[in-house]
Amino acid sequence: MMKTSAAFLLWVISPRYVAISILVLVLGMSAFFVSFSSHQTRELYRSLHVIQKQRDDLDYEYQKLILERGAFADYSRITDLAKKQLNMRSPLTDELVVLR
Repeated sequence: MMKTSAAFLLWVISPRYVAISILVLVLGMSAFFVSFSSHQTRELYRSLHVIQKQRDDLDYEYQKLILERGAFADYSRITDLAKKQLNMRSPLTDELVVLR
């Protein structure tokens, strides 16, 4: 019994089977890391699209705010607001004072 187990152990430890075992292990690790990097690439690509969508949304909102600021800065609008809300008016000619 001891001889058969020793012979089996020598057969398993033979350089040929050790080399094959190492190659199978390396092949398995390589397959795992290829799968892992592929998954990570997909995740990063998805994150890129999410960030690009956020950028586009913020750019759209910024353009709207620029237009809105332009509308609020219009002089005729400011004049109308001054007349209606603050009861302001242009001075009459006799109310003007010229300083020299």
